[in-house]
Amino acid sequence: MHRLCLKVDFPAPFRGNPVGVLSRRFHAFVLKSLQQESPQLSQEVHDRKERQVFSTHLLLNRGEIRINTPDREIASCLQRYFLQEAEVNLLDWRGTVRELHCQTFDLSRIDERFSANLTLYFLTPTTFYQRKNYYPLPELKRLFSSAAKVSEIVTGQRIDWDSLEPLIYPVRIEDLNVRTERVSFGEFNVIGFKGKMAISLKALPEESQRMMWRLLAYGSLMGFGYKTAWGLGQTLLDPLDDARAFFRTPVASAKTREVFGNAQTRMK
Repeated sequence: MHRLCLKVDFPAPFRGNPVGVLSRRFHAFVLKSLQQESPQLSQEVHDRKERQVFSTHLLLNRGEIRINTPDREIASCLQRYFLQEAEVNLLDWRGTVRELHCQTFDLSRIDERFSANLTLYFLTPTTFYQRKNYYPLPELKRLFSSAAKVSEIVTGQRIDWDSLEPLIYPVRIEDLNVRTERVSFGEFNVIGFKGKMAISLKALPEESQRMMWRLLAYGSLMGFGYKTAWGLGQTLLDPLDDARAFFRTPVASAKTREVFGNAQTRMK
């Protein structure tokens, strides 16, 4: 799994919610960027009927944009594009890319961070789409089903639901604090949930604990649920990522930006 981190400068502090019309435009911007580097790849991604192979996360209050993908070619094409084109133009918002970092989360790195006690932070509204309706609740079956789809994209191996479902029942929710939030994409609205969920895998055998940890890791890196390519479902898994470092209040100064950039480099 690859994560492109763009450090972006823009004229004035961003106000408002970047998830919605702006994140939908950024999805289109990514496809356009791919088209310039590889028209065939861009068309394949655009025409894909299954789950999208990249997700986006606009962290404009931190001056950062993330693009997550398990596809090395997509990551390489976008790196080449942003090394040549520094401007991100989303019509009524523009930014200039000043730094570009790429992090890789391979299986060994994911396994190194394994923990049977973990917390999922749902950073952007997360929802599941079923029977023409939105389901804005962090139900374990839906979370693991979504994660299994990401795992199939990453590994190329299908996960049998009849084998996975019995492993979900022993998973314990230790703490849950979520709220719903409405997102406008212009032509339609979506209701999702944000917040955090602490869970324990300790009731499972160790081998199954590690399997479920890997699924949650893949799910968190790509996002859970509906429209992750449009910025929904973006999630942080602690301890795969350091929640304390992520939620540390940013200071709008050049020195702080330099420290944060160095920290991101050390994570590579």
